[in-house]
Amino acid sequence: MKQILLGFSMILFLASCFESGEEVKKEEENKQTFYLTTFYLVRQSGNCIKTNTSLTSNNQFCSRRPLGVCNVNQLIVTQAEVNVILNEARIIQSRTVDCQESILQSGVLSSKATTVANIDSFKSQYTFRVVETCELEGFQEASGTRLANFTEIQWLESVRGKIAKAAKSISANTFLPQANRDRANSCLNLEFKDWEKDLAQGNIDNKILVEIVHP
Repeated sequence: MKQILLGFSMILFLASCFESGEEVKKEEENKQTFYLTTFYLVRQSGNCIKTNTSLTSNNQFCSRRPLGVCNVNQLIVTQAEVNVILNEARIIQSRTVDCQESILQSGVLSSKATTVANIDSFKSQYTFRVVETCELEGFQEASGTRLANFTEIQWLESVRGKIAKAAKSISANTFLPQANRDRANSCLNLEFKDWEKDLAQGNIDNKILVEIVHP
């Protein structure tokens, strides 16, 4: 009987230890999730003021870029990024033949990695400062305009964004042959969603701005 009680007690003890271990593990996982979430939210907070020190006036530009990208890296393109850009352009060209002219017009095929000399130049020419909002720092959008949010900035500066803007420009250029404009319209209709076309047009019309200059 003693052996049975002892054995039962050992089972309960081991079960208790196992349960405590699981609780500790769960608590650590929750802490890790909390820290990562907090870190992400902090990186995504704020707006960014870029100052061009080579200009004597109108040299401050504010955007919705958050803390995590408010630094010189926003001006730098790596070779790996160039490879991704070129590959994405080729995929779009293969999928939608009528986008070929828009791709050429967009300039994405001439993308090059930033050189060490250029990086050093950027570092000496630009400074970056995180602020709560552009508006609190005295930046104001003109009537009928707004700043693009960070997700919109990312799209506008992406391969798709640049090609869509090029297609919009070609389709609206009455000095070009109708055939060119028709191909650009076909590119837009076949390749891009409505919200992408609207965002590209808003940016072209200066109604959705990537950044604004301090008055």
